[in-house]
Amino acid sequence: MRTITDDQSLSRFDLPHDWHVYELGELSKLEQLPFDAGYQGFTFPAVTSIGFDGAPAQDVTQLNASVADSDYPIGAASVRQVGDIERDFLSRAMLAQSVIPYIQLANPDELQKEDFSFGAGFDGVRLLVSFESASGSDLGVAYLISVSDPDNRRIYSIVAGCNRDCFIANQDTITKVVDSWLVNKKG
Repeated sequence: MRTITDDQSLSRFDLPHDWHVYELGELSKLEQLPFDAGYQGFTFPAVTSIGFDGAPAQDVTQLNASVADSDYPIGAASVRQVGDIERDFLSRAMLAQSVIPYIQLANPDELQKEDFSFGAGFDGVRLLVSFESASGSDLGVAYLISVSDPDNRRIYSIVAGCNRDCFIANQDTITKVVDSWLVNKKG
């Protein structure tokens, strides 16, 4: 494993040596940042974001795939800005749904959901969720942690997942990646 730190040193995590990393500049060329969903009409502009995958070949567009349709792990660690209005509505649901809007997908199932805290007011949710692909032919599984800072000005998150068979084959690695994530509480 190697340690990955975003360009502003706001978070870090460990990633297998053979996985690919995509910086915010590369991600910004995509139609939409991966794992950056609006929630109830609110959007959260990226401060920094790092995408990653375990695909055989490096290609940033692979991060546009639906988790349920991906045959290899895909994910992202990001820090996003929370506006003044959004601050009043910040919740565990918003923290999770703004990363991957699984409630809007077919047959969502929260396999594991628990409060999560780094301490010092960096609190949120840890979640393992499954859902059907748009075609209904496959099941996607994603593991994520999402927290807000003490002032509710930023959302920090990490997520990784893929289709069910891929997740079963890579569960230990995906879990290590997400659980290795740390935020800079002074950032």
